[in-house]
Amino acid sequence: MKKVIIFIVVLIGIGSVLALPSAAVNYGAGTYGGCPQYDTCSITISSSGSLQLSVIPVASGSCTIQSDNISVLTDNPNGYQLTLNNSSTSTALNNGSNTIASVSASQGSPAALGADTWGYRVDGIGGFGAGPTTAQSNISPNSVLFAQVPPSNGTADTIANTSAIADPAINTIVWYGVCADTTVASGTYSTQVTYTAVAN
Repeated sequence: MKKVIIFIVVLIGIGSVLALPSAAVNYGAGTYGGCPQYDTCSITISSSGSLQLSVIPVASGSCTIQSDNISVLTDNPNGYQLTLNNSSTSTALNNGSNTIASVSASQGSPAALGADTWGYRVDGIGGFGAGPTTAQSNISPNSVLFAQVPPSNGTADTIANTSAIADPAINTIVWYGVCADTTVASGTYSTQVTYTAVAN
């Protein structure tokens, strides 16, 4: 049985902000529970970890969809911005000289996955639609919309942007999908995606 295994290895980026007032303020002024004056607002980010999508290709195409859960915690009263991009200038899934191309679509104008393509989506942002997306294995290609994970030398896609304290942590679900037909060489394909959270 021919089988394609996809590993999306997650890398984490962390940012912070220094909260400095623009003018003198009275003691106790400011957002209660927010960042102390002249102190650093910490921010932490975590992910579910390495994600594996297994596909058994068929002539008409077979698709698998799985999710990663990104959790961000910060006491910054202005919230945070969460982005993602590929850790490489390439956007393909790689298995030696064999590749699976990324879907040729953006977050603002996503598209359904075609044969031998992969991509990501976040329900409710950009042009993805509300969903809900669900985990599925070895299904026929359908109309669920995905976008290319931008390359490392491009502009990262914003997948969450908040304007308030995130404590307790706020979760963002990122869905990854891949479709393969019988022209794809069997084996393990992989890429690395970087999530970066920066306090606003």
